[in-house]
Amino acid sequence: MINIIRLQKVNSTNTYAKALLKSGEPLVPYTVVYAKEQTEGKGRMGRSWESSKDDTLCMSLIIPHLCKSGVTLLVALGVHKALRDICPKLQIKWPNDIICESKKLCGILTESTNGGTVIGIGINVNTENFSYDIADKATSLKMLTGREYDKEEILREVATCVFDIIDKHNGELTKEAIEEYLPLCANINRQVSWKEYTGIATTVTQEGALLVKTETGVAEIAFGEVAVSGIY
Repeated sequence: MINIIRLQKVNSTNTYAKALLKSGEPLVPYTVVYAKEQTEGKGRMGRSWESSKDDTLCMSLIIPHLCKSGVTLLVALGVHKALRDICPKLQIKWPNDIICESKKLCGILTESTNGGTVIGIGINVNTENFSYDIADKATSLKMLTGREYDKEEILREVATCVFDIIDKHNGELTKEAIEEYLPLCANINRQVSWKEYTGIATTVTQEGALLVKTETGVAEIAFGEVAVSGIY
């Protein structure tokens, strides 16, 4: 059973979830913080996450223990499973952006804190317009399918699928999970660039790092923003 903490308005669901962990308040293994409005949402690399009160789903899943770095790829698999019946062409941009038609649909931010793990998930559900600076990089379920969705239904399906896959693999990026992840990963077998590296992404390690074949050898990228040819 999933315990959903519903908030009308919050600065960030991740911030709220981290405060819960710090407070020491007992939490059931399946706890989700959901806010109708998020004013200071953030994404990976310190970026802000653009969200609107009625159109964007903002949620944070709380795991009351620390997870290994590869768990963020498991989360991406869970979100993909939850949404793939709506958008069969969904892909994952390493490590955990959910994309469709080369545009970002969902962002995921995993943070280890206060003895636990907080997984922030932001999904563009019924958004029809984005600000100028991301209009050519972002998309939504409504823009992709032409229909509106119940955010509560999406929330429950996403939370269920993510918790299920984390349980299935005991929070670790197993060989089986990697085999499921690779065909969905938009980076694989494409030219990517990261800092001084440019090459062809070949696979991911059991720690979740991306391996890139370059002219000078194989680079292992454990974190950061990797640019993929043809994708925002």
